Amino acid sequence: MFIIAAATEISEGASPERLVTALILILLAGLGGGLAAKKLHQPLILGYILVGALVGIPYKLFFDASSHVAFQATANIGVALLLFSMGLEFSKKDLKSIRQVAVWGALIQVGVTLVIAFVIGKILKLDTVAALLFGVAFVSTSTAVILKTLVSKNHMGTLSSQVMIGMSIVQDLTVVPLMILVCNINNLDKGMMMFLKPLVLGAVFMVFMMLIGTRLVPRMIKFVARWNSKELFLLAVTALGLGFGYISNLMELSFSFGAFLAGIVLSDSDYGKKALYELMPVRDLFSMLFFVSVGMLLNWHYLIDNFWLVLAIMFLTSLARTIPLAAITALYGYRNVIPVAMLFGMMATSEIAFVVIQFGQLNGFFTEDVYALILCVVVCSMLSGPLLDNLTRPVYSLLRKTIWKSPISTITIPPPSLRDHVIITGNGEAVNSAAVLFKRLQLPYLIIDSDHRSFQNNQKESLVSIYGDPHQEVILESAGISRAKILLAIASSFSENLTVIKVARRLNPDLPIVTSAESEEEAKMLHEYNIYELVQPKLEAGLEIIRQALLKMQIPTIEIQNYLDKVRLDQYRPLLDSKPDYQLLSRMRSFIGMVELNWILVPNDSPLNGISLKNSRIRTETGISVVGVMRNGNFISNPEPDFQFAVGDMLAAIGTFEQYQKFENLAKGDPANNPPITADTAEASTS
Repeated sequence: MFIIAAATEISEGASPERLVTALILILLAGLGGGLAAKKLHQPLILGYILVGALVGIPYKLFFDASSHVAFQATANIGVALLLFSMGLEFSKKDLKSIRQVAVWGALIQVGVTLVIAFVIGKILKLDTVAALLFGVAFVSTSTAVILKTLVSKNHMGTLSSQVMIGMSIVQDLTVVPLMILVCNINNLDKGMMMFLKPLVLGAVFMVFMMLIGTRLVPRMIKFVARWNSKELFLLAVTALGLGFGYISNLMELSFSFGAFLAGIVLSDSDYGKKALYELMPVRDLFSMLFFVSVGMLLNWHYLIDNFWLVLAIMFLTSLARTIPLAAITALYGYRNVIPVAMLFGMMATSEIAFVVIQFGQLNGFFTEDVYALILCVVVCSMLSGPLLDNLTRPVYSLLRKTIWKSPISTITIPPPSLRDHVIITGNGEAVNSAAVLFKRLQLPYLIIDSDHRSFQNNQKESLVSIYGDPHQEVILESAGISRAKILLAIASSFSENLTVIKVARRLNPDLPIVTSAESEEEAKMLHEYNIYELVQPKLEAGLEIIRQALLKMQIPTIEIQNYLDKVRLDQYRPLLDSKPDYQLLSRMRSFIGMVELNWILVPNDSPLNGISLKNSRIRTETGISVVGVMRNGNFISNPEPDFQFAVGDMLAAIGTFEQYQKFENLAKGDPANNPPITADTAEASTS
């Protein structure tokens, strides 16, 4: 509806050159704003919105009003495809573990926020429908801002991030039905059927998407995927998203709403992850397109003249959303940092509010001043949202030291006999895999789990765990930190690991700690806390890729190992310098690399066929030691001297690269390098 309307306005009031100029300006502004944000270590979204607002000032001075339509059109297209890509990133499976709070909690919050925002609208002297539509614009949080903020802070995958994203998605799903319902209040005098018609159409479309779309969409994508063409696949995915958006528009729903639902439907198919991967560059482009164009639409004159009003409404509407969210998550049993994260991390108003205010303006519910007011509030909340999120950790720490001193309700006492055990903190598959391995090896261990559902699953799987926040001293003390042998801090968030390490160091200064770092800066920070073992996943993955490539290029294994050891030595030098035993272990690893285990096949014409190990002259001629033989699928370890080789045997040999080459020549019977082995020479060698 909005895209088609905007396109019509462009054709009537603006030349194609205006749209091209708008796109070029948006791209250049987005590049500049992104670079500035990156330089200042801020989320990119801040740079996009702010630079858009700054560029919008001179643009409006030098170009006529038709340019405004071009920006609206690009913003409309941007929000539709942005919501489509966000729908792709979301999966109903993500809601499974948090569905109660995400669905019912979000619906309760939407109702509370709608009432409060409606009252604010009435105070602003809006009529009933306009005040309700004003409230609808502020019931949802920006999923895009949340995602970009969480990614920039490396908090993706934490329980708080799952709850935040899940509730934000449910909020977005409620906005369009509420918008349609509110806008049809004036049709009540025409009968209940006219009032409910758009709502029924919306329900029919949603049922169609969930029942028919879930079967139709994967088949259509599967048909295109058979051609094994990335270009066709990307076109098909984009066409599906925009196509269902157009169907939604024909049914008097929002174009963006249809695209959003199409993304959700596609995300649960076998091709959802592939579609998301292919759309990532497009998603980032349209994300930038939307936020820069919205910034350029900002009315600076209105903002300056009504700054305190905009600021007051921004905080009132944001708190009307985040305070209920914090209270609801606490009532649902989510403790620790989650309620605080909901309070400060959900301040940014949703990008779907842009759809609401466009709808309100096109249908005559909002005047120019009301439109400018809501747009200023939305843009300012998006700008301040990532900054206010920075308050989460310090406020949580302050509350832990003052109001939330007693964490009795979050402690499950571990076995009192636990000693010389491994303490595991974190979340996800890494924690479970480590615990299962220690259990299999019959080594004492203990998981500290801050997620109650995960804690219950651990109990069902008979994994030793306690429920509590590992950031708290009393939790670590109850886990026997003073008696522990080692601590594994393997949360997906670096900040969470660092907080646990700081507390653990205060309680047990000599405790060996193993953790991970994603960057050199994080590694330097961890070195200050006397870390026993530090793993850098990206570095190790890169070194393994290099090793595989060099092996394929026939580079000797010893040379490869020496190079990798040098890289590791440079990277982990602060740790090596502080740990003499670690230096010894590193040297031992290097020595292992110089003594290689290799396999060689005994071919049909090999002189080793039928010759015993003691008569083969392998040790005397090559220096190689045969430590095992694979025969008919069975492995024979340390074969006896009388063991006779046979065709098809796989010999496991230890030695250097040069020794292995001699051994290979001997096994193949190369006369240029080794004399042939015969019965006579074998007997002579033993006499």
